Amino acid sequence: MSERVLAINPGSTSTKMAVFTRKKVEFELKVNIEENQISKENVYREFPFRRDQIKKELLKHGIEKVKIVIGRGGILKPLKSGAYPVCDTMINDLKTAKYGNHASNLGGPLAAYFGEMFNVPAYIIDPVVVDEMIELARISGVPGILRHSISHALNIKATTRRVCDRNNWDIEKQNFIVVHMGGGISVCAMEKGRNIDVNNALLGMGPFSPERAGAIPLKGIMDLVFKKHMDEKALKRLLTRESGLKGYLGTNDAQEVVARISKGDKYAKLIFDAMLYQVRKEIGAMAAVLNFDVCALIVTGGLAYSDYVKEELLTHLGKQFSIIIYPGENELGAMADGGFRILDNKMNIYDYDK
Repeated sequence: MSERVLAINPGSTSTKMAVFTRKKVEFELKVNIEENQISKENVYREFPFRRDQIKKELLKHGIEKVKIVIGRGGILKPLKSGAYPVCDTMINDLKTAKYGNHASNLGGPLAAYFGEMFNVPAYIIDPVVVDEMIELARISGVPGILRHSISHALNIKATTRRVCDRNNWDIEKQNFIVVHMGGGISVCAMEKGRNIDVNNALLGMGPFSPERAGAIPLKGIMDLVFKKHMDEKALKRLLTRESGLKGYLGTNDAQEVVARISKGDKYAKLIFDAMLYQVRKEIGAMAAVLNFDVCALIVTGGLAYSDYVKEELLTHLGKQFSIIIYPGENELGAMADGGFRILDNKMNIYDYDK
């Protein structure tokens, strides 16, 4: 029987899963989560029915054996790029949302459960907290406040490896700017395989996105807290779920916004173009980080499917960079790729407890 990798990617409103062999995807599906099942307090409360959904689908598709299980890495302590066997400490940190509450926190516990069920190893790979930032990049300007790396590291790393494989480039000898554009936007300076600088794509700097605020004037934050008396929970939700395109236009669906632009909606065009303008600014900043020694600008994520987005980037940056568009989130494929690299002893493996 062919070696199989089970990949599990829990998202805020769905669970994506797939079983891969080295030659094909045996099956891939997305199971939606009903709104009344979504926990606003601690996402771990969703574990039982997400687990049962996956078991049902595995049984339905006749999957009785896999070689390894890979779960999406959640909000954990800062980690090196690589693979981490799921352990008790990791599961506890994810269960209690010690470092943050996010749907991806279910990836490790779900991987552990199905790893035990199949009696195979369970790992997470390149979680969102992969932190390879250089010391200079951590300084914020305020003593006691450091810049942290929270990014789409899984897709950034996997997509760059694929681009290098296709072009016969050595990832450890080249520099890239990698942009992931989805619900959040990460713009990364990758120097010889390491993400030496990247914006905090969840709650930090960088461009605004379909639903996140990005970098905003500090006076505005102070007014929300001290004049409008917004508490921490409400403020976090505003900045991570109700800002960006959603805040300005009432939707986080970029396709809908582009459709409105095509019908002559000038305000929608202003806001969408402003988002892309901020992306271009961040790309320019990362070029400076790399001393303008850039092999290619790689653009990935769901927004990279948009002809509008591609045209804007090519028009404004096509003369400055060799641009490679690799659309899609590719997260399940990235996890499967990592799983096979583990099986082939080609992936760095680290101990979460150390």
